Amino acid sequence: MQEQDYILFEDYLSGDLSSKDQINFETRLNSDPEFKKAFTIYKDFSDYLDHDIKNENKTKDFKANLDNIAFQYFNKEKETQSNQTSTKNFSFLKYVIAASVVILMGFFAYNQLTTQVGYSDYNTHQTIDFSVRSTTGNVDLLIKTTKAFNSKQFDKANLYLKQLLEENPDNTEYNFYYAITNIELDNFTVAETILNPLSQGSSAYKNRAKWYLALSKLKQDNTQECVTILKTIPEDADDYSQAQRLLKKLE
Repeated sequence: MQEQDYILFEDYLSGDLSSKDQINFETRLNSDPEFKKAFTIYKDFSDYLDHDIKNENKTKDFKANLDNIAFQYFNKEKETQSNQTSTKNFSFLKYVIAASVVILMGFFAYNQLTTQVGYSDYNTHQTIDFSVRSTTGNVDLLIKTTKAFNSKQFDKANLYLKQLLEENPDNTEYNFYYAITNIELDNFTVAETILNPLSQGSSAYKNRAKWYLALSKLKQDNTQECVTILKTIPEDADDYSQAQRLLKKLE
């Protein structure tokens, strides 16, 4: 394989080839197994970049930079080879090694600059124990709810909390943790319907409800609303420090 084929792959995937060149490219794919294998490897890598790096413009910038660095490497390699007796083409294996080095070095540095803030960075929930704080009700159900929530079995915890709320619909604690399980299960409307009144009330969960409202927006990639809510969390709130850290990363 020659380095020009690498550029040809990108032009084909980008739709920049003329109709004639596209036909020639596809004919070669069907007749040249080595060329087809190289193209498949390149396409898989290209698809990986497009999937893993969400920002389209930054993806293009990164790939363009990779093109440039790899091309410079190839030209240098060709100059070195021209002074030797061997006129063997730059092998595809050497290209893969060179590109891999560029990827490992460049992609690591790139990732450090483009790391996205996500819900999973902040969903470290406090452990609970409903059974200790309750002297009445279904103790067995309270124990099962506690175990399910603390072990992150949010689907089970959600069902158990729903049962508890059927018996005691005004219990603030049950409602708060029920909302959290719904965020985890992507039932955002249900969660926010509970958290909004809590965040405007006067219970002990007022500020915590604001924090989880912000996390709900974060998980939905609604940065603007997440920032707006974070700014309403007061300095005396338990989650104020991490709210400020998240705010700095989003603004």
